Amino acid sequence: MSVCTSIQQQVYCLAIKICAASTQTGDSATLAAYLQTELQALLSDPDFNNGDDWQIAWGPAVWQAPFSTFSDQAAAVCYNSSQNYYVVPVSATNPNAPYNVFFEDLGAVPHYMVPVPGGNAGNVSVGNFAGLQALLSLQVSGTGLQDFLSTTASASDTLVFCGHSLGGGLTPLLAYTLYPKGSAGSGWANVYTFPTAGPTTADGSFASAFAAAYPVVSGSGYQMWNANQYNVHDLVPNAWAGASTGPGLAQISGSAWPWTTVMYYSSVEMAAEIAALRNIAEVFAGGSANPYVAANPNPLFTGARQYGEIEDSATLEKEILFQHTTAYNQEFGVTALFDDAQVQAWIQPPLLPLVRGVRGVGAVVAAARTAAVVEAAAAEPGA
Repeated sequence: MSVCTSIQQQVYCLAIKICAASTQTGDSATLAAYLQTELQALLSDPDFNNGDDWQIAWGPAVWQAPFSTFSDQAAAVCYNSSQNYYVVPVSATNPNAPYNVFFEDLGAVPHYMVPVPGGNAGNVSVGNFAGLQALLSLQVSGTGLQDFLSTTASASDTLVFCGHSLGGGLTPLLAYTLYPKGSAGSGWANVYTFPTAGPTTADGSFASAFAAAYPVVSGSGYQMWNANQYNVHDLVPNAWAGASTGPGLAQISGSAWPWTTVMYYSSVEMAAEIAALRNIAEVFAGGSANPYVAANPNPLFTGARQYGEIEDSATLEKEILFQHTTAYNQEFGVTALFDDAQVQAWIQPPLLPLVRGVRGVGAVVAAARTAAVVEAAAAEPGA
């Protein structure tokens, strides 16, 4: 029996595979050629295609920042002629690309937000706006993504935009920019989105505009369209939104009890480090003036914890990485198609640099507490 038995599983797999060039270096043509080989291998795999006829229709194309040798943004168009689906996968954060990590991901300060293209649809973070512009600028043999989709549109076919992590944040922006009315007047039978693990990238005005143009098409479990499918224990979908019930930064908690209700169950020392992480993220998101609102969030599942109580930074990183990658592969039932270590090398959470930035805070707090205890004991009568 094939691993993928639904179109949603296939779409998700494409969102992961489009990131395969993250570990490579070279010019854009070299990286695109590598990515084409990787994509074609997936499309030809019977465990992926389930007997469907898949082919690459456009791309893949790779965008690079000036002086970069990495895949800073990548996209393709794949076609399932058996089910009449065109799928546009968008790449996630490349953990090796400084442009991705330090600009696209962390360019979230509200002061620098810019209008969403396509009219009165609110504002988007400057980092994600730059990622969107990179996608719109991609060319394959002189044909851009927008032109290709316009000339390919058919009332017999459905178009799906997808991506994981950073790609999940860019997915609704790209779909809305190209088709601000959703399916209406698009020339397609349907225009859908299928973001997974996407961070919140824009404000409430965009969330409302997107929901109107792309209402959630309900189904069983992950078999739905136009909703950001996320793991409640994943750090990324909870950034940068400010909601108290989720997704939102309030979910990043250092509380030790009741541990079943918080994202990270940690020792007292690590609770300080996690609190510092949350505080830094909240500053990036504008503090009490945080304008970010999640668009069509769907808390699909709550990933099982791998390590129980977190007592050090290395374990915290492993837990964050697991909840952002492997937990999704397990939920979608596609672990047989992907090696965990390989996917974790392709995709890493946007906030992981912040985790590394606050490393040691817990140790400082622990040392301060120890010193205080020693001082108090020395002050006891008879000491």
